[in-house]
Amino acid sequence: MANETTEKLREMAAHRGLKLVASRRRKAGGDFGKYGLTDARGEEVFGFGGDGLSASADEIEAHLRGAASSAWGSSAKAVEAIPRSKPKPEPKPKPKPRFRPKVANLLDKLPAAKRTEVFAELLKVPGVRIERIVSRGQATPEDAPMVQPHDEWVLLLEGAAGMRIEDSADLRLEPGDHVRIAGGQKHWVTWTAKDRATVWLAVHLGE
Repeated sequence: MANETTEKLREMAAHRGLKLVASRRRKAGGDFGKYGLTDARGEEVFGFGGDGLSASADEIEAHLRGAASSAWGSSAKAVEAIPRSKPKPEPKPKPKPRFRPKVANLLDKLPAAKRTEVFAELLKVPGVRIERIVSRGQATPEDAPMVQPHDEWVLLLEGAAGMRIEDSADLRLEPGDHVRIAGGQKHWVTWTAKDRATVWLAVHLGE
């Protein structure tokens, strides 16, 4: 039974990083049946007295269990001390827009413009006027050129057309082509496509 107790205590000590020392002296008044604990370097930790070993098996077991409880408590406190990360705040819902811009399309619901060109004013502010012009086969009479006192910038959005500005050669305009006409310059639209709508964006500057 004594050997089983010793082996049990030795195993418990090893788990704590300690070494069990058991007495083997049987002389009267000696320390037979007593135990002590040393550390890995052989230094006395518990159960040593002036006359040798002094701790009983129960005292050694109680000491080892107490050391284990202390170590577990320190570990638990260390875990509790780790600050927990704060949960990320939920994103705030985006406010609903209070303004709804009106969107229009320059190429939507184009007029037929079979008899005459159709002009639609899109924007007019001091110094600037923007209009859409839809043509289909129309042209400027040679003896009635267009001319205005202010500059005009024109962009062909759709279709095809020809243009001549005073003292210039004829120009062929395709979608995306644009030209600036200086104030006072005579100009002619020499032809526009007859099989489809020709759509112009005209910007009048300084009107």
